[in-house]
Amino acid sequence: MKRLAFGLLLVLANPGLVAAAEASAAPANESAEEKAAEAEAPAPEATESKKDDELPDLSDEVKEAATQKEEAASETTSARLSWEDIVVVPRKAFLKRHRFELAPFSAISINDSMIRHYSFGGDLTFYLTDVFSVAAEGQYFIKERSERESLVGFQFNRATTLNRFKYSTSLVFGYVPGYGKFGLFNKYIVHWDVTVNAGIGVIWTEIIPVRIDDQIFSNTDICPSLAISTRMFVTDWLALSIGLRDYMFIDKFENKNRPEGQNAADAKANGVSEFTQNVMVFVSAGLYLPTSFSYKTPR
Repeated sequence: MKRLAFGLLLVLANPGLVAAAEASAAPANESAEEKAAEAEAPAPEATESKKDDELPDLSDEVKEAATQKEEAASETTSARLSWEDIVVVPRKAFLKRHRFELAPFSAISINDSMIRHYSFGGDLTFYLTDVFSVAAEGQYFIKERSERESLVGFQFNRATTLNRFKYSTSLVFGYVPGYGKFGLFNKYIVHWDVTVNAGIGVIWTEIIPVRIDDQIFSNTDICPSLAISTRMFVTDWLALSIGLRDYMFIDKFENKNRPEGQNAADAKANGVSEFTQNVMVFVSAGLYLPTSFSYKTPR
């Protein structure tokens, strides 16, 4: 009896012991309940597979649209990779620096209505830079008396004094002030440049006597020249040119009052000096050596 009363008194005096005992019992119960819930819950893989089975299959149209989208993305990526080689300002397609150009040409005079000259010759050009050049030029002339020259004699009963050109040679300096390109047939891109030339040389001429039996004399004249031309580049080693050349010199003509039978030396001493221009239209084809070129600097 005393023991029961003592225990009861101890419980009433220490209520914290009861709370502690209840708290220790609660986690034990909770952990037991959690273990039971985990055991009853289905496995994650089983749940996910069940959800996949419950989803409906995509239609053929949706699958095809997805495939097309992937292909378009792939093409866009490859196109962007190809754009890496495109630069805003492309380099010149043709370089002439330290190259030789051998250019045979043909020309026709256009400024003399009494006599016409055809010429055949060639230029050998060396390019110091891409725009400056020095060249040696030579040509041979073939004369043709025009129909107007014979009509003047018949109509006015007068003979014209004419000189024919024989051949010439010059040292020519060139400069390229402009360069460009244009589209041809919406398919080809043609590169071109403009060249201006100034030269100094010698031209040999010969009189055409009024009387066929009179002696002929020749002249050797200093001949400066000016030219302008445009050049179109066809390949890495071929270019086509067209332009104007103006040869200017003081030439000596037969005296209109030349006595019959006068020898050539006296006829030349009594000749008449006149300023002469020979304006010619020419076409040429330039062959470049070496036949290829390479850029020394990066883009």
